Amino acid sequence: MSFRSTRMRLAAAVAIACTVSACMAPVRSEYADSEYRKRGAEPVDPAEYREPVLPPERPDKQRLLGAPPSALAWIERGPAPTRSAQVRVPPNNEVCGGIQALAPHPTNANILYVGAVNGGIWRTGNALAASPTWTPQTDQLPSQSIGALAFDPTDTSHQTLVAGLGRWSNFAQRGDDEVGVYRTTNGGTSWTQLGASALLGQKMVAVWPRGATILAAARNGGLWRSTDTGASWSLVSGTGGLPAGGIGDMAAHPDAPLRVYISVLGATRNVLRSDDGGATWTDISAGITAMGSSSGNVRLAVGPGASGAVFVAVVNTGALAGVFRSANQGTNWTAMDVPPVHPGTQGVVNTSIVVDPGNPNLVYIGGDRITASPFTANIRRGDATAVAGSQFTTIMDANAGNTTPHADSRNMAFDVNGNLLQVDDGCIYRRATPTSSAGTWASVAGNLKVMEVHDLDHDRVSDILVIGTQDNGTHMQQAATNPIWVSINGGDGGDVAIEDSGTDGLRFISSQNLGGFRRATYSAANAQTANVSVPTGGIVTDPQFVTPVEVNVDDPSRMLVGGINTLYESSNANAGSPTLASIGGPGANRNAMAYGASGNPGVAYVGRGSQVFQRTAGGFVATTALPAGASTVTDVALDPINPARVWAIDDNQVFFSSNSGTSWTDITGNLPAISSQDFRTIEFIHADGAVPARIALGTRSGVYAATSGTGDWALFGDFLPDVLVFDLRYVHDQRTLYAGTLGRGVWSLRVVAGSLFSNGFEP
Repeated sequence: MSFRSTRMRLAAAVAIACTVSACMAPVRSEYADSEYRKRGAEPVDPAEYREPVLPPERPDKQRLLGAPPSALAWIERGPAPTRSAQVRVPPNNEVCGGIQALAPHPTNANILYVGAVNGGIWRTGNALAASPTWTPQTDQLPSQSIGALAFDPTDTSHQTLVAGLGRWSNFAQRGDDEVGVYRTTNGGTSWTQLGASALLGQKMVAVWPRGATILAAARNGGLWRSTDTGASWSLVSGTGGLPAGGIGDMAAHPDAPLRVYISVLGATRNVLRSDDGGATWTDISAGITAMGSSSGNVRLAVGPGASGAVFVAVVNTGALAGVFRSANQGTNWTAMDVPPVHPGTQGVVNTSIVVDPGNPNLVYIGGDRITASPFTANIRRGDATAVAGSQFTTIMDANAGNTTPHADSRNMAFDVNGNLLQVDDGCIYRRATPTSSAGTWASVAGNLKVMEVHDLDHDRVSDILVIGTQDNGTHMQQAATNPIWVSINGGDGGDVAIEDSGTDGLRFISSQNLGGFRRATYSAANAQTANVSVPTGGIVTDPQFVTPVEVNVDDPSRMLVGGINTLYESSNANAGSPTLASIGGPGANRNAMAYGASGNPGVAYVGRGSQVFQRTAGGFVATTALPAGASTVTDVALDPINPARVWAIDDNQVFFSSNSGTSWTDITGNLPAISSQDFRTIEFIHADGAVPARIALGTRSGVYAATSGTGDWALFGDFLPDVLVFDLRYVHDQRTLYAGTLGRGVWSLRVVAGSLFSNGFEP
């Protein structure tokens, strides 16, 4: 987000341009303000997306292979994980971020792989430990959005896995490039990207590797097949008896090597079976009576043994509508009870299903959430032999020793020891003895760092970072160097803004749709000393899912809030009872606000649609139109010493004005040749001695920088994962740039004279 310094930081910056140890704060109850805890995914905004393009190779890819740390290296800050969060998993109630896929080792319960929603692939060799040690596998590969992950059972050494790429975030499906599949033959030491061109833009839901044959199922494009280990791919949907249409799910029969089941979301929905590795298909939909139209989803699970009992979970309009079981490969189906697992109507993404490996009559189904505070997981065990009306029972809360994982289940699997593993929007959790009510849920988070961070700010008083996250609320550091964070607010995290010009840090935080908007006061020891609500009822009539909030750079009493069509301002943000008032249009895009400059607290710019607006005496007026090709403005920034210098970005272009928007210049320059698109955040970096001012840009492939006002860009810093950077924050006191990534947590870069231009960056 745009520059958000306070007066104290700015004074030091102006002077240069012109010539702690924190303790754990008392944690606010995660279950307070429960009306703001109701979950819901942010809707997709079509204006944000263009046709996919193959990303260029990131400039550091070859140089970083085996390279030692440099003076300009990014440092991980966590969360790894966050504690006291919105789960009931003692002892620490941990979350780590959204995980989409998991692959337990076939013979060793300690070895486990997961694919994060936007944080790449991770492996642990001690999954059964109280706090497993995880290692990232794909940080330098071109995409961290993992849609599917599976072992290849033809490799008896269990070293071959295949992952499918796809954006499945509940944060409006934002994420990384969808560029095919990854494959490893050495247990994840190295991965090879396959099908980047052929599978570009395909949203993978499942993969089925069998030696040279690989099936890759895409929600939007259908089923793809390779018979030469990924060297070439053919779309098989519409051939061999398989209807055209996107794929809802694909599931293998564990004891029949060539048998695979698939659900097709075409004009009508179908479930089909192949007995020859996907070459030909038989429709087995007859008897599944809840199939309905092409909307929703159909999830599948297959049990072990010769019969390979098949279960189907049908989702209509976001909620589970039918559960069916077949004991004869789909020849006949029996309807089961339908458990109410989707009160949040997020069933398209948040439905998981697995068959018990020891009992083909038992099926486990996960949904989005329970109906009351604390809005945690909703997971049921079904018994096909039980009497109708009593087939499903919960396996969380009272039936799990009063433990329950995070909401929004995505996938489930069993490890070889018979433990149930479940991944969701919070992390990965393990349920012992799932066939009874005696077991409990445990965290498998360890040091996983896959949090989807969409907003961050820094509190100078306590030297503490605060972040807003997808579906995991608001978190803060316990201390600047501690990777384990704590939760201070639940629901979906809102924007965070901090006023820290005095002796305390005033932290403005909220949940989705500006719910529970409040100002929390923290001391230099990072202890909360006060908490006051900022009233919004009857005032803010058009909040956004994540409503942007900006504290004024020059005047700590002023704050700007961006609704969809209206802007709101406070002139007493640091007073005992802060208030907001409407100041009219135009509203603001998701991140696009810049507010205040040195000696000029009234200056402000906002992006609304594809236009930049400037504040004048009469209100906000449109600046000159951005150059041709401009689309939705994703962020704006200004030079707080010379506010006539303004930057604006859309998803793949950068624009600059030296005259307050009277004219604009496209300074995208060489970015298309070195960076992926999806520009999300732009941040001004002050001049430092003889070093000129710079501008930093967050993209889908990391952070890039240029001398301010120019279009000569280069990758900024070493060892930041190839991941979508959603928010940047420069703290001039520390000469440090902080990056919030949508899937790999928070990182920091020390920007110091003498090392500024390493990594090929020249002034």
